[in-house]
Amino acid sequence: MEMRLFGNAIAIKNTGCRNGTLPANHIPPYVNLFVKVTNGCNARCAFCSNRGCNDTSVPFDHDKLWRVVDELLSNSILVNRINITGGEPATVPGVVNSVLERASIDKYRGIHLHLNTNGLLPSSQEMMRHTRWNSISMSLHHYNRSILSEIYGTQILDGAFAFEGVNMDIVNASCNLIRGYIDNNVEVEKMLRFAISLSLPRLGFVALMKVNDYCKKHYVDFDEINFTNIPHLYFTESRNRGADCKCSNYLYNHNGRILEVYMRNYSNPNYCESTLLYDGQYLRQGFHDDNIIY
Repeated sequence: MEMRLFGNAIAIKNTGCRNGTLPANHIPPYVNLFVKVTNGCNARCAFCSNRGCNDTSVPFDHDKLWRVVDELLSNSILVNRINITGGEPATVPGVVNSVLERASIDKYRGIHLHLNTNGLLPSSQEMMRHTRWNSISMSLHHYNRSILSEIYGTQILDGAFAFEGVNMDIVNASCNLIRGYIDNNVEVEKMLRFAISLSLPRLGFVALMKVNDYCKKHYVDFDEINFTNIPHLYFTESRNRGADCKCSNYLYNHNGRILEVYMRNYSNPNYCESTLLYDGQYLRQGFHDDNIIY
C-alpha cells in the first residue's frame, strides 16, 4: 500500500509473508528503517556493495534520524525495527553510541533495535555487549579462519570469536553461499557444526544477490544443495513473497545441541521497496541513491 511521509508517497508493507501456499495475512502498515552509519569497513568482501570503500561519511545528523522516526509514528506507521548497518558500524562507535543513547529513552524503548556487524574488531564485540540491542546479526561466511580471512580480504585476529560478555541468545550468524567456499551440503554441515561450537543459537544461509560480476559468477542456488542429505537437519516451514523472496526454516540437532537454521534467497535486488534507508543526511525509499524522500 501507499502512504505519505514528509509530503512524499512511500510504499508500506501491509501483508505478511505467505506460509507455503496459504495467502498472505493483512498486517498493520510498517516499515523497516535501515540506518547506514558509515561507508567504511575493515573488510573488503568482493560480494559487498561497499567493497573498496573508504569512510566517506559526512557528519551524521542524529536529530534528523529521530524526526524521521517521529514522523512515521505520528502517521500510524509502525517502525518494525531499526537496523544499524554500514559498512561496519564498529568503525564509528561514537555515532552508534549516540543512536543507542537516544533509542534507550522511554519514547523509543519499544522499537526493535538491530545491529549488523562482522564482529571482527575489538570495538565490534564491545558494541555487541550493549544491553539495548534486541537482536544482532553477525557475518560469518566460513568455518576456517584462513579461508574466512581470504573472503574478508583482511586478517582475522585471535579472539575474533570470543564473544565474552555478549548475550548470545540475541545473536545470529549469516553465511553467504559462495561458489568455491560454502556451496554443497558437506560444507553447509561443517558450518552448522562450527556455529554450534561458537554457542550461536541461529545460523542463516543467504544466496548472493546478482548485483556485480563476482556475485553472478559465484552465485549458488539453494536447489544445488541437497539439504535432505544433511543428518539431523529438520525442515519446519517455508515462506515466500513469490519470485522476489523465498525462505525456509529448519532445526539442526548435533549431540543434543539445537541450532535454528534459516535459508534466504532475495532473488530480486530491488526487493523490499518498502524499506527505508537513512544515511545520516537523507532518507530514501529502498536502496537507491536517487530516491530521496527527506
